Amino acid sequence: MTVTVGSSREFSNLANTHPEWHEAIGSLFEEVVAIRRDLHKNPELSFQETRTAGIVSARLREWGYEVTENVGGTGVVGLLKSGVPGPVVGLRADMDALPMMDEIAADYRSQRDGAAHTCGHDAHTAILLGVAKLYSGKGLPCGTLKLIFQPAEEIGEGAAAMIADGALQNPKVDLMAGLHVHPTLHTGEFSVTTAEYSCAAVDIFELEVKGKGGHAAHPHQTVDPIMISAQILVALQQIVSRQVDPLDSVVLSFGQIEAGSKATIIPNSVLLKGTVRTLKPETRKEMPERMAAIASGIAQSFGGECELDYQFITPSIKIDGSARELLSDTISELYGEDALKISLPSMGGEDFAYFSQEVPSVFFRLGTKNGEATAFPNHNTRFDVDEQAFLYGISVLGLLTYNYLKKNEGEKG
Repeated sequence: MTVTVGSSREFSNLANTHPEWHEAIGSLFEEVVAIRRDLHKNPELSFQETRTAGIVSARLREWGYEVTENVGGTGVVGLLKSGVPGPVVGLRADMDALPMMDEIAADYRSQRDGAAHTCGHDAHTAILLGVAKLYSGKGLPCGTLKLIFQPAEEIGEGAAAMIADGALQNPKVDLMAGLHVHPTLHTGEFSVTTAEYSCAAVDIFELEVKGKGGHAAHPHQTVDPIMISAQILVALQQIVSRQVDPLDSVVLSFGQIEAGSKATIIPNSVLLKGTVRTLKPETRKEMPERMAAIASGIAQSFGGECELDYQFITPSIKIDGSARELLSDTISELYGEDALKISLPSMGGEDFAYFSQEVPSVFFRLGTKNGEATAFPNHNTRFDVDEQAFLYGISVLGLLTYNYLKKNEGEKG
């Protein structure tokens, strides 16, 4: 394996401003890349990350961490204590892969059919292990570092399961931070939103429209649920365009329509399935009532009826202002003010949101684009990352931890 360390001008400059960080991160870089490539070749789906968790646990123990396994299923928590009073910093990485094929040309391509790290969770895990090894050598200035390796982000269940299993307690976490690799940014760049919420809440719904079936040649003898559904599909978009503040953000999308058995038969019912994405909790809370009122009104006006099954899944990621400022200062200290870009909130979901509901948190994007091979979007079969980006991820999470602990030294026993 050939690995180039510090080939980019920005990371090399770290040798001038933080020489000890530059040397320490450079020395562990090759090992982090090897871990990532091994994980990429051996992806595991949600709540099946047993091999990955085993690798994480073994490394953490080797580096002197207290390790708790099987947290929230297949999650791992690593704890490093300084012995000096101070707060607890929590850093999170997700470990699961997606149920799809890997079509990259690299020799570390997935060896498992139907499973692939096409969202970069292998990179997240490797980066956090890099931070773990960094502090096993440097030691913490004070307080405690809690590393949370989470399963099942792709199905939105792992974070909540770990929290329910006590991942944020004993000791209680005071600050949470996480990152996500992203090909919309070049290696050496970072982005964060200035909005209160970073990623959208993710909800799903099923809307069953009931009518009275019959022969398609005699529609007047039926209550046609397909035509009622067509009216509902269009009308529900009025929530987005006419019932929600234009400066707020709502997405209401349908992904499935199930109806009928034959072209000449009007069915008894139609099942519509979709997702709602919102940023503000108050807007999210109002969506089921608004949808039900419109859909029921339309169905009843044509002689039908409907039932809405609305499920709240993952909340929005809440960004703490002080934590965001600390991130901004840390990136500026390492790589200059122009390294941090300001991004709009995403209507995609991320179950890091559950941590952000419990603890002041910051979540940011790490640039991983460096040429055509690393320009494919997340969840694409050819998604890959520039491994040089690991240098930036490790250094920012590492110094963010250091700066927070030093700033709040002595505040906790």
